[in-house]
Amino acid sequence: MSDPTQRRLLNSVYACLRPIARLLLRAGITYKQFAEASKRAFVEEAYSEVDSRGRRPNASRVAARTGLSRKEIRKLVELAESSLAGPADQATDRAGPLARVLHAWHTDPQFLNSGNEPVDLAVETEGPGPNFARLVRLVAGDLPVGAVKAELRRAGAIAELDDGRLVVLKRYYVPADVDERAVTVMSGMLFPLAAGIEHNANPGRTADGFIQRFAYADQLEEALVPVFRGWARQEATAFIERMDDWLSENEGSAKEFEKMGASRRVGVGVFYYEGPTAEAVIDSSSLDDNHAGVDVCENPTNTK
Repeated sequence: MSDPTQRRLLNSVYACLRPIARLLLRAGITYKQFAEASKRAFVEEAYSEVDSRGRRPNASRVAARTGLSRKEIRKLVELAESSLAGPADQATDRAGPLARVLHAWHTDPQFLNSGNEPVDLAVETEGPGPNFARLVRLVAGDLPVGAVKAELRRAGAIAELDDGRLVVLKRYYVPADVDERAVTVMSGMLFPLAAGIEHNANPGRTADGFIQRFAYADQLEEALVPVFRGWARQEATAFIERMDDWLSENEGSAKEFEKMGASRRVGVGVFYYEGPTAEAVIDSSSLDDNHAGVDVCENPTNTK
C-alpha cells in the first residue's frame, strides 16, 4: 500500500503520461515497447546510485528497489552490454499485432505473389487459400478480425477494393504522421524539464535549485485566450532570443573548450499551454464502468 505522497506522485505521473501516450499511439508504439523502455530506465537509475562508500548496488538490491526479478535485470544488463543493442533494438520484438500483420503480409510467402509482392486479400474465403482473417489469426492472436481491419484502415495502411478485397498500402504501422519536431522537443524540452524537477526534489543535492516557474489563470474569458496566446508568444520569443544571444556570446568554441577544461550544458526553456489541469485529467479517467469499452463480437469479421 502506497502512502499519500506516493499516490499523489503516481497520479501526477499518470496525468503526464496521457499526452505522451497519445503521441506514442499516433506513432504506432505499443504499451509493451513503452514498458520495455520504462523497465530499462528504472534498472539503469537504480544501478547508477551509490552508497556512502561509493559502491553501486548489486542485482539483488536493484531487484528489491524496482520490483523486477533478478532474471529480468540480468537480461536487461546483457542487452545493454551487447554492442548491437540499444533501447530501440531491445523493443523490436514488442511490436503490436497491427505491425505484425503488416510485416507478415509483406514477408510470409503464403501472402506474396510470384514477384514477392503482397497479394490483395479477401476478408475471409472458403478453402485453404490466403485471406485476411487467416493472416490475422496467424500473427495477431485472438484479436477480432474486424477490429484489426478497422484500425489498419484508420491508419491508412490498407484500403478496400470495389470487390471487397483488401489491398495493403503500408509496410509499417504508423497511424499518423508524427512531426519530427515532436521528437526534438521531447528530448530537448521535456527531458530537461523532468530532470530539473528531479534535481529540485532531491534532498541530497549539493547545487542550487533550478528555476521553474509558471503563470496561469483558471478562468480566462474565452475572447481573451487568443489575445494572451499571441502576446505570450511575442514575449516568450523576445525572452528566449535574449537568452540565446547571451549564451552565444559566452559559449566557447571546440578549441577553447579544450583550454577551459570543465564545462556544462545549460539552457532555459519556455512553453505555452491551454487545456485541462493535471487534476482534471486524473479525475476524468475513461476506464470506469460507464465508459470502458467491452468487445462483444459474435461475428469476428464485423467492423460495425
